[in-house]
Amino acid sequence: MEIKKNKSVQWINIEKPTEKDLAWLAKEFGIHPVIINELRSPSASGRVEAHKDYLYFIYYFPIYDHGDESSFRTEIDFIITKNSVVTVHYEPIPKVMDGFTMEHCDSALTLMYEIVEHLIGFEERQLRHIREKVEAIGREIFKNKEKEILEQITYSKRDISEYRIITRLQGPVLHSLLIKGTKFWGDRAEIYLNDLLGDQLKVVNQIDDYREAIGDFEDTNNQLMNLKINTAMKTFTSLSFLTFPFMLIAAIFSMDTRDTPLINIPGAFWIIVGVMVAGMLFLTVYFKRKGWF
Repeated sequence: MEIKKNKSVQWINIEKPTEKDLAWLAKEFGIHPVIINELRSPSASGRVEAHKDYLYFIYYFPIYDHGDESSFRTEIDFIITKNSVVTVHYEPIPKVMDGFTMEHCDSALTLMYEIVEHLIGFEERQLRHIREKVEAIGREIFKNKEKEILEQITYSKRDISEYRIITRLQGPVLHSLLIKGTKFWGDRAEIYLNDLLGDQLKVVNQIDDYREAIGDFEDTNNQLMNLKINTAMKTFTSLSFLTFPFMLIAAIFSMDTRDTPLINIPGAFWIIVGVMVAGMLFLTVYFKRKGWF
């Protein structure tokens, strides 16, 4: 447990809460036993509860794992009284809160606002890895690397989808916080809580833009792959039409019959080969002029 204070408000941050921590919260703030029990482990979904002396809400945000190249959901539970903010989380989040200070916080409302705003800012900064992936795919898509690009697109789509699911779930929680928070603090809270909703929506919109871009790149990459496949099939089909007549001629002259023409003529082999080569050259020129080859 870590406690930070200024003249107006205190912030109590608890990582991996112990029974001693939970007993202290119950005694210090009169937290309901049901909520104390909920704080023992991560929750299944986010929500906001308004009680007489405090607000309780569960907030999720994504953290990107560079090793796995995907984002995982992290939970922070808030208990907010008139002059205290308690945050409870179940994993270390040192990088998330880097640079955060209570310097401008003069109430529990502004402290809660600054913490959530800092988390949303962290989410937005994390979008850089998605933006870099999307831009890299855009630069490489016309460089005959369709197979490699397809793999990159697959990983990026997974990352974007995971990030999008987590950030979209924040919207209903923040909207509920706006309604119940305004009743808890009064009308002065509305501007702060609306601002959180607006900033969260900016993150969601960016994710949707990246999702649309990666979808466009996937369509383009698929078209390039189909074009190559169609070109190859067209070439093989043309070759089949080009060689089939002369394979038939070769088969006819290979038959051991008494009436086979040219068999007894001197140089017959070269005459037949010459006719076949001339015919193939003629058909090749014809196919090229028609655009079939």
